[in-house]
Amino acid sequence: MPANLPPQYYEIEKKYKLARTNQEKIAILKQMFSIMPKHKGTNRLQGEIKAKISKLNKEIIEKKQKGGKRIYSHYIPKQGAGQVVLIGPPNAGKSQIISKVTDVDAEVAPYSFTTYKPIVGMMTFEDIKIQLIDTPPIAENSIESYLAEVIKNSDLILLIVNLGSDDILEEIDTIIKELKKMKILIWSKEKKAEKEEGWTYKRTIMVANKIDIKGANDRLIALREFYEDKFPLISISAKEEKNLKNFKEKIYEALQIIRIYTKAPGKPIDKNEPVILKKGNNVLEAAQAVHKDFVSKLKYARIWSKNKFDGQEVKKDYILKDGDVLEFHT
Repeated sequence: MPANLPPQYYEIEKKYKLARTNQEKIAILKQMFSIMPKHKGTNRLQGEIKAKISKLNKEIIEKKQKGGKRIYSHYIPKQGAGQVVLIGPPNAGKSQIISKVTDVDAEVAPYSFTTYKPIVGMMTFEDIKIQLIDTPPIAENSIESYLAEVIKNSDLILLIVNLGSDDILEEIDTIIKELKKMKILIWSKEKKAEKEEGWTYKRTIMVANKIDIKGANDRLIALREFYEDKFPLISISAKEEKNLKNFKEKIYEALQIIRIYTKAPGKPIDKNEPVILKKGNNVLEAAQAVHKDFVSKLKYARIWSKNKFDGQEVKKDYILKDGDVLEFHT
């Protein structure tokens, strides 16, 4: 019986021949396996791909046990107002989200494991940029070893789930379990867990993608029943560009940051580059963020804010709000 492999299979196979690391090869082999028709004509090829994946995984484990140098490092320097990492199961639509809300044209395809390296893009939210990172999909016993490094370095996690999948609850459970193997616990700001030594706790938003698909509303109801008390939950359709404005707003809120604007005495407000601070920061901390010399030289500051202050003098320990305008006097 002929294999009758689709043209996309051969395109992916070309990438495999160019892959340099074992991790890349495994991810591409998974793509090939995902897109291949499953029938008697491909049984032998299916077996060969599984054997290659098994061999590559074994090589990775052996190198780690020998105490060799790190195989694959993906420390990604932070840019913009915050670094947000997208994780999820195969076919959740992470790459499509990145393509719709950032400056990156990520590969989007109707098969699993399209992303095998982190993809970085910058998302515009009003007058600031937020860094988004797409990552390879997470499946049972299948998580890239370097992903822990990327997640731990981030400011926020987006758990992207597929409202088109009948196995959506099982997929979420698998991701949580796989992350726990790496001593990573995803949680919400509403439900703080007791922190254990050696574990990394990452604030997480659950993003239910593909709300446009038939049956999505029923799955969304199930998600709310099981997870709404554990994670903030947003439903979107990246393909149809539904609810993406709210998606951006929720990310900004979850980063727990504020924007502060500055002005020199007698001059207009500088709206070009707001100063990004953590919620709860005060005037002195804002001065330090603008210029380290301001801290020792600062005499006082004047503030303009929404419906409250109009150039009044405030103390150095005054807690700032999003959108405040500061005029420093040294």
